[in-house]
This record gives sequence, structure tokens and C-alpha cells, in this order.
Amino acid sequence: MKKKKRDIVSDNSMKGALEDLNILAPSTSPEKKFSIRDVLWNYPKTFLMLYKKLIPLSYIFLFAIVAGILVLIFNLPGFSNLGKEGVKKDTFVEGLVGTVDSLNPLFVTNNFSDRAIQSLVFQKFVNIDKEGNPVAGVATSWTTSENGLVVDFKIDDELKWSDGSDLTIDDVVFTFETAIALAKRSGFDSVGEAFQDIGVEKIDDETLRFELKERNPVFFKAISIYIVPKSRLEDVDIGRMAFDQFAKYPMGSGKFYVEKVDDFEVVLEDNEYDRYEPKIKRLVLKIYPTLEAEEMAFRVGNLDAVGGWDRKSLEYTEEYRNYSNYAMTIRDREKLIFFNIRRDSLKNENMRRALNYLLDKEKYLEELNIGGEIMYGPLPKTSWAYSDDFEKYQYNPQKAKELLKDLGYVMNNESGYYESENNEILNFTLSYLDTVTNNRMVELLTDYYKKEGIFLKGNKVGYNQITQEIIATRNFEMLLYEVETTIDPDQYNLWHSLKVNYPDLNLSGYDYERVDILLEEARQTTNKDTRKQKYVLFQRYLSSGSPVIFLYNPSFEYIVNSSVKGIDLESINNSYDRFHNIEEWYWE
Repeated sequence: MKKKKRDIVSDNSMKGALEDLNILAPSTSPEKKFSIRDVLWNYPKTFLMLYKKLIPLSYIFLFAIVAGILVLIFNLPGFSNLGKEGVKKDTFVEGLVGTVDSLNPLFVTNNFSDRAIQSLVFQKFVNIDKEGNPVAGVATSWTTSENGLVVDFKIDDELKWSDGSDLTIDDVVFTFETAIALAKRSGFDSVGEAFQDIGVEKIDDETLRFELKERNPVFFKAISIYIVPKSRLEDVDIGRMAFDQFAKYPMGSGKFYVEKVDDFEVVLEDNEYDRYEPKIKRLVLKIYPTLEAEEMAFRVGNLDAVGGWDRKSLEYTEEYRNYSNYAMTIRDREKLIFFNIRRDSLKNENMRRALNYLLDKEKYLEELNIGGEIMYGPLPKTSWAYSDDFEKYQYNPQKAKELLKDLGYVMNNESGYYESENNEILNFTLSYLDTVTNNRMVELLTDYYKKEGIFLKGNKVGYNQITQEIIATRNFEMLLYEVETTIDPDQYNLWHSLKVNYPDLNLSGYDYERVDILLEEARQTTNKDTRKQKYVLFQRYLSSGSPVIFLYNPSFEYIVNSSVKGIDLESINNSYDRFHNIEEWYWE
């Protein structure tokens, strides 16, 4: 077999190089013999001659060696901290994607960056643990009376604000009264909406009383809000409070205070007036407009940590061995596809059931590579009220085919779609917030449903449009949306017929009297056995009505430099509480 021309050239180059070094004798000098000693003795000349003669092969070889060395260096533990050795022991830098909107905790925010910062700057009146139980915060203890309708709280009288002044009962009363006042004024999405019908009264300098109109198992969750200083906000007009400078530079009693805020970073410094002596005294939260910008900052070593709810978008971090991955499933958040039952196209339960049967969730989430745990009903399997006795809508195209046939839709093998008697293709419009993750989700969903004979059209919208035009007016056919629930199984706000209008979250417009009664009765007692009986039936009825497609509980992944120790995600329910034990973090 003949050699290729390129191989011949390489052989000739090698031969010429060796001849020049007297390693291989030319044909005109047969008496010259090969000598290992000469090669070893003249190794600099040997290597140099070979390098020149074997260009460009020598260039490729040299580049490969350099690249290999760089990869090893980049993966060395602590490489990302080179150049900042003087500050790394007391400074932690994390990347965030998006914006910081408002740090005033009297207003509801869906911005996870805002929530993370608030958790560092303020203290909650009471905290909620992993199991959904209340634990001490600003309030250290409490007692109930009048059959659970009166609750008295004792507050910690040794707390201070970050300016050194005392946190008093008057600050607590002011916080709750202001939150309620904001909730009762139109146009303000205040945390007070959850307790605006509850009476608040100062008993003495250490005691605060709440009077409830009816027993409420989620009462403690409702009053788990951050306390703000009366001295800072009492002179601010309530109509202007959302726009006050306090939203940018707040004062709290938390473990850190805000030293700097701009479009590029938030700098937090240790609060010297709290009870903790943290090893990390400075937190820098770098803000990036896109995931790509954050990734670049991570790759060049500017960040000690990044986090997110989409595993695929964080795959690049797997290239770096000196980072640890902490992950947690957020069980009080649910990613759903809401059916708008108000629309003629989705009024029939069998249509909604068919769409459920046509989605292979296991395959879909595996291909999506987003993380999280699949949901089949309104409660996660870890809930004490969870029941396995309901229709879970496992992938079953045959059942869907039968249901659709009864509704007048038959598969047209030529078009590949289900069609009516008038040859109209079965189609739906899915609205969703324009994000990288949602775009990927909808693209895959449309592909899946296309293969099953359903034409699904995506309607991508911005944040203002989805909140003000779609959710506020319920102007959608199908809606991909993520809702926040509670660790407690109460889902009154999601499924009761009185909650079908904005700002409540019964987005589907689901209305079933039996479910209303069950949700009401489950709220009127704190007995777990009684409540569970109600929720078992609730799950069964809701699944049968099929107002949504349950997708998954999202998973938060936190990628942190392995030299940072003490991180604990196992004791919390939400990603924005990841700094809950920041006083225990340290650089190794």
C-alpha cells in the first residue's frame, strides 16, 4: 500500500533531522554508524534540530503540553483565590444573576437575591424550621389561650439595630401595623396581606398580643416576617414607603449590614452589634445580567460560589475539582402548568386529563436535566399529609386517545395531529415568563406534545406582562408558572373557589364545593390526624378535576469553593436562607 504524501513528507523530515545530527548516516557515508552516546551527549542540539525539522508537528505537541499544564493549575484547590490571599480568610464572594430590586421586607418580593440579602440584614419575628414548626426569632417564647385565638409573645430585650440602638417592642408593633396598613391600601403587595384581619396589641415592654378571628394552622408562617426600625420609617408617608431610600440602604438587626449597593454588586459587612463573631466578615454579591457573564466570572476565578435552579446551566462548574456541590429540593415551591378552566377549550375535565396522560414526566425531566423531584399531586411525598391514593397520571397515550375520541378528536396519520370532524388540529397556547430555563422547558414541551399529536404554541412574555396582563387578568389558555406554598399542607390560597381572582393564586379558576369544604375544615383544627383525613380526600378530588399538570419541586444547587467550610443546606426550606449559619462558615 502506498503511503500518503503527508506521511512521506513527515518521514523525510525525520530522516533529514537525524542525518543532520549524524544519528542516521546518509547514503553517501555508509561508514558512519548510529551512536546512542552521541545522541545523549548532544541532547540540546538533538531536541532543537528535531523541533525545527518537525514543524508544525512540534508546535502542536508543545501547545498540548502547555494546555495540559494550565488545566492542572486551574484545577488546583484555591486557584480561584490567587491574588486575594490577604482578604480571602474574611471575605466571601458570590455571583448572582439578575437585579436587586428592593430590600424593604415589608413588601412581598419574588426576587431571590432580595430575599437572600434581607435574610442577612434583618431578623424575623419567628422563624420556621425544616418541619414547618415555629422557633425563636425576635420573639423568644409564646403562649396560646382562648382556644388558640389569642397568642402572647415575649420578645428578646437585648437585641440592637446595626447603628447600636435598641430594638424594642415598639419596633415590633410598628412593623406589624405598617404591614397591615400597606395591605389594606390598593396597589401595595405587602407581607401584611397574610394577617391583615388579626388584631395586634402591645401588652407591656416585652409582650405582644395577637387576636385571631378563627384558628389558623398557618398563623406562625404568616407572622414570620422581618422586623424593621420604627425610628427609620415612622416619618415616611405610607404611600411613598416603597420608594424610600430604605429599600436600597436598609437598617436591620441581622448579622450583616449593607455597606454598598449598585448595579454591579452588593457589599455586606459584619454587624458588630449582633451576638456573633463570624470568621467571614465581608460578603460581596456580584451581580451579572446573564448566566453567560456569571460563568465567565467564575471561570476566571472571581467568584467563590454560584447557585441556581437549573442543573444544566451549571454544568460548566463540573470542570473544576476544587468546588463542592450542595443541593436541596425546595418542597414548598411547585412548577406547574395551569389550565385556564374558564376557557371553552379546557372546561372539559377529560380534555385536561388527556393532556396529563400525554406527558411522560420521567422522560421529560431526565432529558431536560433541570434537577428537582417529579410531582404527581399538590403535596410532596415528604409531607405528613401526603396520600398515595389518587390518580397520578402516569404516561398513557392509549387512555388519552380514548378520552380524545369521546371528545371528537381522532389522530390523522397524515398530519400527525389529533383533528376534529372539521379537520381542525387540536392546539393550545402556553404562556410563560421569558427565562433561559423556561425557554428550554417550553421548547422541549412543544416537541413532546407534537410527537403525541398536539400542537402547542409558546407565548413568551416579560415579567411585567406576565404579572400585570396575564396573571392579574387571568388572560391565558395554559400557563407555565412556579408558585410558593408552605411546608404545612394548607393550600387554601391555591385551590379554594374564593381565591380565583388576583392577587390570589387559584390561577386555573378551579371551583369544586367539596374541595372548598375540605380546605376550610382542615384549617379549623390543629389536630394532625383530623387534618390528614381532610387532605387525603382533597388530593383525590383535585387530581380527578385535573386543573393543572404537576411537574416538579425545583432543586437548588450551590457550588462553593471547597476551602469554605460550615455550609448547611439540610436545615432550611428555601435557597435564600442558605446564609442562616453564616457565623459558622470559615476558610480552611
